Formats: sequence, structure tokens, C-alpha cells
Amino acid sequence: MSYAGHVLEMIKRMRANREMLHSHKKGFRDHIEIKEKRRTFVRFKKISKEEMKEVKEHIRTKARRENRRYYIASIVVCIILIVALILIFK
Repeated sequence: MSYAGHVLEMIKRMRANREMLHSHKKGFRDHIEIKEKRRTFVRFKKISKEEMKEVKEHIRTKARRENRRYYIASIVVCIILIVALILIFK
């Protein structure tokens, strides 16, 4: 019978951990609407079409820059490897 306290402590710890797990989601819950029992809908910020075009263009230019950096870096690494191989096997 001396193990009952340990079991109770374990149950309390599990409950506290479960509460901590869901506590960080409170900020996100402000934007969720529950209309039916099992369906949740997220309210998105409304913006104009011009702002949406600007956002999309910004994302596309950022992606192009990242792709360009990747290609340049891979070309530089390939050139360095080719030069190193030529110098080693001469």
C-alpha cells in the first residue's frame, strides 16, 4: 500500500505535463473558430489584392535570390574541386 503515493504523484505529473503541452497553443487559439463539434476554422487576416501581389512578389524574389546563391555556391565548389583534382593528379 505504500506505492499509492507514488502512483498519485505520477498521475499529477502527467496531468501537469499535459497542461504545459497545450499552454503554448493559447495564442493560436485566439484565431480559431469552432462552428461544429469536430470542425475548426482559422480566421485569416484580410488584405487587399495589391498587398497580396506585393507579398507574393516579395516571396518570389526572396526565393530567386536563395536559388541564385545555391547555384553560385555549387559552381564555386565544383570549380575548386576540379582545380584541386588537377593539382593532385599532375
